[in-house]
Amino acid sequence: MSLRLKFNLILIAIFLLSLIGAAVYFNGYLEKNAISDVRQNSQVLMATALAIRSYTTDEIKPHLDPMNEKRFLPQTVPAFAATETLRRLRDRFPAYEYKEAVLNPTNLRDRASDWERTLIEKFRADKTQTEATGIQGEGIQRALYVARPITIKDAQCLVCHSVPAAAPASMIQVYGDKNGFGWQLNETVGMQIVKLPMLYPLEKARETFYSFMGSLLTIFALMFVALNVVLSGLVIEPMARINKKLEELATKDFLTDLVNRRRFFEQLESAMAASRVNKTGLSVAIFDLDLFKRINDTFGHDSGDVVLKNTALRVRELLRSSDCAARIGGEEFIILLSETRIDAAMAIAEAVRGKIANVPFERVGTVSASFGVAEWDMKEDARTLINRADRALYVAKETGRNRVVRADAAV
Repeated sequence: MSLRLKFNLILIAIFLLSLIGAAVYFNGYLEKNAISDVRQNSQVLMATALAIRSYTTDEIKPHLDPMNEKRFLPQTVPAFAATETLRRLRDRFPAYEYKEAVLNPTNLRDRASDWERTLIEKFRADKTQTEATGIQGEGIQRALYVARPITIKDAQCLVCHSVPAAAPASMIQVYGDKNGFGWQLNETVGMQIVKLPMLYPLEKARETFYSFMGSLLTIFALMFVALNVVLSGLVIEPMARINKKLEELATKDFLTDLVNRRRFFEQLESAMAASRVNKTGLSVAIFDLDLFKRINDTFGHDSGDVVLKNTALRVRELLRSSDCAARIGGEEFIILLSETRIDAAMAIAEAVRGKIANVPFERVGTVSASFGVAEWDMKEDARTLINRADRALYVAKETGRNRVVRADAAV
């Protein structure tokens, strides 16, 4: 696995974990804020209803009450005024709701539903509870409610709600004498309730969430690209160059720039495997510069190094890209000839021998080389093959040098 891939996988994993954590936290945070906003708006709506009731009681009712003897005016009733005023608010905000739900109302439109009746009974059972909040409904009908008990604290309320005989005749004419009576002082008869929809605030929170997550993804994408560019420029490419250099140092002969013994054996094993599969020939040619010690002793080691370098250059000029040449000793070289039978290998070895012997080296003059060539028999291992070629080289040395000897002729 490459360094870039490892880095990107780690970066993506870190980002995904961070993204999941941010998504969970931010989604919860936005939903909590949305609910908080709705709750605050519901409190404002409830305060508005109370203000309307108070204004009706203080400013409207005293002026209109005398008229109730002739014709009942529901506008004098604080609950009616608050309900009607806030009902008009629904023309602009349809999902906003205010109701004064009563167990036994005078106006039947205020009768409590089953759900509202359950909440009223909780207020009746616990006189210390002054407010209840919660979420009611499912899906798009989901709404946050705030409810407060309606408890008879003022005896004046009982004028209209104790018994029909005590109520204004004009009210009886409008609403009849069957509903809204029998109330008691300090009795909880109903509740004020406001409902605000959760859909719109939650949709807004969701839009904000998507926008936030989109911005995070965009930022990550830009960071991902930028970090990969920086990684390539400052880490991967310099490391690749260093690795290449180290690979060359580990696998090449520093003087001749040919591969070293270790890399040659790797190449040979690979070529033998390919040759076995493809049923093609494979040969090696090992050669040694004749009387090389005299060159060092006569002209010095620097001149000897020049001969070795130039020998390597002459060998490379005659080899194919599929062949491989290596320096395996002081003045000893070996050539891997892929897909080459013994006759062709002998011809190539002869060409290399001639290239070395026929062109004099600077200062040193003519230098010859002796060759041993062997073809792989598809059974032996690499060392056995090289040993056969080496024995052929020994024969070439013993029989006059500057010649090429095939292994089968040397046995």
